[in-house]
Amino acid sequence: MVLIEELDALDLLIWLGRGTAVAQRLGCDQSTISRRSRQCQQVFNLRLRRQQAGWDVSRIDPLLELEREVHQLYRLRQGRQLRLDASLLAAPLLRSGPPQGWIAGDLDRLGWRRPLQLLQERILDAWVTAMGQELRQLEGGAFCTIPLARTPLQLAGRPGHPLLHQGRLQLNDVRHLPRLAPRQGRYPRTESLLGDAWRRETPAQPMEERQCGDAPGQHPGDALTLHYGTAFSLMNQAALLPLPLELGVCTELTLVVRRDLIEQPAIALLIAELQRRVAAAARAPGVADGALVCVH
Repeated sequence: MVLIEELDALDLLIWLGRGTAVAQRLGCDQSTISRRSRQCQQVFNLRLRRQQAGWDVSRIDPLLELEREVHQLYRLRQGRQLRLDASLLAAPLLRSGPPQGWIAGDLDRLGWRRPLQLLQERILDAWVTAMGQELRQLEGGAFCTIPLARTPLQLAGRPGHPLLHQGRLQLNDVRHLPRLAPRQGRYPRTESLLGDAWRRETPAQPMEERQCGDAPGQHPGDALTLHYGTAFSLMNQAALLPLPLELGVCTELTLVVRRDLIEQPAIALLIAELQRRVAAAARAPGVADGALVCVH
């Protein structure tokens, strides 16, 4: 029905959201992406529309769904231009670049509903989340969740934060401090595990609002603002340092793919490569015991 390049242009635009990002991934200019995307929309008599979660098409077309299934199988069998994204706290797993044959997204997503939608529609081929504990409801359904590691959730501050050198902390020590966190309800299981008592006194500022506003450092309270991370996401970086505080929440670094793709050789190679990267991170000098526990 449509050329591979035309459907790629449409679906990568839905995934990445910007023509410049699509052009970069596909190695062409932005005008070419626009032309190919429009051609695909004309064939299926649909149009792109902006939703709260990102771009989407104006209607569901069974022929488009079939085209995407065929194109996805083609990508998997060719082992190239496969599409991989990661949540913000899982992004360090891809810091050295995507595995061979894969292209990566912006690696900054919050929440899990949009990535699952993209996986369901075969726009995205695989997704890594640092919050796999949120996906219990997927067991036995259309998706496979492949645990890679367990790592503690932590609060962190900028270098020089007054709480960094005060010895072991308790939750009461941070209840009055400003925090950045995903909007309430994005990670309900994790929010429940954290408990409400110490977080209620000073509600967190949604990260989504800060990401759309001024750069960090331009707000008077930034020096004291705390950030959530995991022992894994806070490794090998100096911008944020973990507080000596136990939150009592274990997060799960998890790969998610469609169940009907799990036997594809390209997916098996991806799992093996991500497991290798996790194992290497766990063995890195300076990594504390229990900071990253591999799961196979």
